[in-house]
Amino acid sequence: MAKITFNHAELLQILISNELLPKKILRPKVEGDEIHFVVETNLPLLQFVPVSLRYLSYADNNAIFEITVVNSSLNAMIGRLNLLSKLNAPAYVKFDFPKVSVDVNELLKEKNIRGVLIKDIIFNDGEFTIVTCST
Repeated sequence: MAKITFNHAELLQILISNELLPKKILRPKVEGDEIHFVVETNLPLLQFVPVSLRYLSYADNNAIFEITVVNSSLNAMIGRLNLLSKLNAPAYVKFDFPKVSVDVNELLKEKNIRGVLIKDIIFNDGEFTIVTCST
């Protein structure tokens, strides 16, 4: 078992350097306990949607996040049009607006990382602690 601790800025750098963000996510930045970015929709009247992402919990191998649209009047439209599904996200990412779940063990498997499983992800005082176990 191992414990790995990092903050939001380090998480964002890990995601970027390992090309784990969909190409339609633009200009990611960390503000407090959230990651802010813009989603490119390719829709004529709504080409870009500014959103923020906040970690909620870890359950059943899934890291659960909440997406908030910066412009609250767009929230209903995002859900109705199911815009997040247009991100062409990998199979280990599921959208149920406003929630996003990431099956982290599937992510590791897809990235050919073997011999380790994520047992828990804890967020406390601005830091993530990932607890692993061997397979």
